[in-house]
Amino acid sequence: MTERRIEPLIEMYQSQQYSIDEAIFSLVISSLLLLAMSQIKKLIALLEEQNFILDRTSKTDSLTQATSRPETFNRAELEIERALRSNIPVAFLMLDIDHFKKVNDQYGHPAGDLVLQSLTKYCQGELRVVDIFGRVGGEEFLIVLPESSEALAFDVAERLRKKIASSVAVVVDGHEVFITVSIGIAIFDPVLNGEIRPKVILNSGYKRADEALYLAKSNGRNRTESWSC
Repeated sequence: MTERRIEPLIEMYQSQQYSIDEAIFSLVISSLLLLAMSQIKKLIALLEEQNFILDRTSKTDSLTQATSRPETFNRAELEIERALRSNIPVAFLMLDIDHFKKVNDQYGHPAGDLVLQSLTKYCQGELRVVDIFGRVGGEEFLIVLPESSEALAFDVAERLRKKIASSVAVVVDGHEVFITVSIGIAIFDPVLNGEIRPKVILNSGYKRADEALYLAKSNGRNRTESWSC
């Protein structure tokens, strides 16, 4: 656009057929266009930055920085599709903090928030980059382990459980706060299970892992239980 406005000025100067008013008018229009282009470029850059932040926010839990519930399920379906193609099992782990209400009641909700953040940090530090760690409820988290057998999933769950139980979750007014977790495991094995619909498999895996979690809670908490799906 700017070139189209400047070219007439050059032509008028070369041909000596111009008026001062025309020159001033063209120069003003060209300057305004240049300014507008500069502002549009800044606006586009700002929109791109805001879209990036919005996309990141939608995929991350704002409190814990774990994967958000919708993004957890989206990524879990992708891992199930890979499992179906490769015929390699995928594991679902439901993790829940034991007696979390007592933490909030005794130390306050801000302390409870710090406990959730510490738990997330511990788990993310122990898991692989390819693993999914998402917050799906108040103190409930879903972990998806690609290419994992029941034995491997159980080892991971026990490592997490012991790490959390032996670590200080948060310090409140000089008091160290410890927590324990219960974990339920469900395994989807494409070789043994004929289901091929990822969403159905995810719903089943989530349900079975939750049932295994309930079993762990019923059997005394601070333990891991598994259930095939």
